[in-house]
Amino acid sequence: MEPTHSLNFPNANLDRIRTPSFVYDEKRLTESALNLRSIGKKTGCKVLFSLKSFAVVDALQLIAPMINGFASSSLFEAILARSLVRATGTVHITTPSFRPDEIDDLAKICDYISFNSLSQWGRLREIVGDRARCGLRVNPQLSFINDDRYNPCRKHSKLGVPLDTLKNVLSNGLGELGQASGIHFHTNCESTTLDPLLATVQYLDSHFGSLLARLEWINLGGGYQYDEINSLVPLNQAVDLLHRKYGLEVFIEPGEAIVGSAGYLISSVVDVFDSEGKTLAILDTSVNHMPQVFEYQYRPDVWNSIRSGKYSYILAGATCLAGDLFGEYTLMLR
Repeated sequence: MEPTHSLNFPNANLDRIRTPSFVYDEKRLTESALNLRSIGKKTGCKVLFSLKSFAVVDALQLIAPMINGFASSSLFEAILARSLVRATGTVHITTPSFRPDEIDDLAKICDYISFNSLSQWGRLREIVGDRARCGLRVNPQLSFINDDRYNPCRKHSKLGVPLDTLKNVLSNGLGELGQASGIHFHTNCESTTLDPLLATVQYLDSHFGSLLARLEWINLGGGYQYDEINSLVPLNQAVDLLHRKYGLEVFIEPGEAIVGSAGYLISSVVDVFDSEGKTLAILDTSVNHMPQVFEYQYRPDVWNSIRSGKYSYILAGATCLAGDLFGEYTLMLR
């Protein structure tokens, strides 16, 4: 019987861990961060860590010296990022929901602010003034993901200014957008190839070269599993184009690519019983600790699970929510 995945559990005395606990593997975390730093140096881009994927402070302190800064999506993430990098790193922010009562604080904390809409730009840009380098998040309207739940470029997306809209605005001259110093985009999710990133950059070059020529920086976003990608050639080509043709400062902002394989949710089984022919194992945790399980039907890896065998269990959470289920797994019991 073969395991269903390559989950490598760290050496630990499980009896000493009070559950439920979230445990991260410092060695794996460091290796992933160093890998991204190496990729940044090889390709000539700067690496930001996307805080929305993970915000355990002591772990972030571990990786902070290995990257160029942090990408945030809220005031509190920005405050955390600044506390980690202080004056030595950079803090970026973009969010669909900039609050007018927070923008002044964000201008003091962040180095780069990418407004999500032309409306935000018109209402909030002047408040920031010269305290941060302001730009726009754009929606290239290129979809590389079939499942719209994960697709930042889905139809009627809330994420960024559609390029069609931007093109119409720019046809009448730059106007206030002439003050934009950069753009941010994000077009993928959990991709194991960088070809879509290169395709997006080439599309921007072909259709919006005159805009790129006026900018100082570009953020290529995240959504790429760098630890599983075999070829960096597309990233090299994309960054080279942006450097050589436009002289842009280039950022990437991985999140899960650094932390996705370094964390473990450890739980105890508190009850086992039969329910209409299925064996349920009740855990002392819930899908609230892994919300993507419920919201996106994500199936987490379970240590010591196998493809087939005698002992099959539905792993169920501790709450009274009927859908608080992690899934059915066959376990290799000792």
